[in-house]
Amino acid sequence: MKIAITADVHLAGKEESPQRHNALKHILEAAGSQGIANVLIAGDLFHKNFQNYSEFDRLCSEFPELSLHIIPGNHDAAISSKSITSKNAIIYTEPAWVEFGSAGCLFIPYKEKATMYEHASGMLGEVQGKNWILVGHGDYYHGLKEVNPLEKGTYMPLSRENVATLRPWKVFLGHIHKPLDRDNVYYCGSPCGLDINETGKRRFLVFDTESGEVESQQIIPDVIYFSENFVLVPSENETDALQEQIKARISAWDIGPEDKNKVVVRVVASGYCMDKTAVLKALESGFSDYSFYYKDEGPIVDGLSTSADPQLGSVARRTMQLIDEAEWNLADGEPDKEKVKIEALKTIYGV
Repeated sequence: MKIAITADVHLAGKEESPQRHNALKHILEAAGSQGIANVLIAGDLFHKNFQNYSEFDRLCSEFPELSLHIIPGNHDAAISSKSITSKNAIIYTEPAWVEFGSAGCLFIPYKEKATMYEHASGMLGEVQGKNWILVGHGDYYHGLKEVNPLEKGTYMPLSRENVATLRPWKVFLGHIHKPLDRDNVYYCGSPCGLDINETGKRRFLVFDTESGEVESQQIIPDVIYFSENFVLVPSENETDALQEQIKARISAWDIGPEDKNKVVVRVVASGYCMDKTAVLKALESGFSDYSFYYKDEGPIVDGLSTSADPQLGSVARRTMQLIDEAEWNLADGEPDKEKVKIEALKTIYGV
């Protein structure tokens, strides 16, 4: 048996966020076409304090062959069978054990100021000696905590030690909107980017209860966000080099011609250059096939300064090369490589 898994849809009104509604519908259509009868939603199906679920009920009615198994997340902790009327939507407001084929599933709904292990402790007798998966909503700690940029703080944590003690076959979590796979722990990621910080094509997961295999299936949402930041250093051929960088960045998106009109991109250039006007024109031209996130502004070059000093330019280029070649194992809260480059340039240029 196969089951489909997603999380962090953050539905609001259909008119307000049709892209999110359509992304969930895409998952339900894909599940139905593959004969997958059960869809698991690991929290934050709805956004913040959204309270009218009629549109979701209507969507469920379009797929009577599917059963939707839903746990509340921190954004929709109040949802229950009292608020959602769909016959094929099952809301788990308390930890629950459900069997799918030859594997069991322990659902752990979000509970404020609790850990997943604490919240599930009363159900641990169910899992002894069985193949089972854990479905929850919160933060997984594996040395470094993966940060959700939209929500600071800790939400219903699950530690590596907890997973080692529980010994589930697989763990599927919601809360972090970026797809992540680590130590048999999977964040599906949001099926539609909520804003410009959630970039790239999206996915949902399919779990085979017989083999234990996890398959990632791609979603092409109505809007695909990308954010491209360029840290520049002065050189005689700086615009030629920039144009090559632009081509490489766009190629890495892996977007076909049929989906170009869905792309919304934020472009930011910082650092130093010899000709700021030429750099701006190169950025505008390079991304001319796509919509800019800031439609009235286009590329953002406020953090880009000019310098024609050849010696400082030589030092800057060599420094950027060394930073690129260095191995970086940055801890939570430490600056990323881009910020390191900007600070290095400020030192070189005496800012």
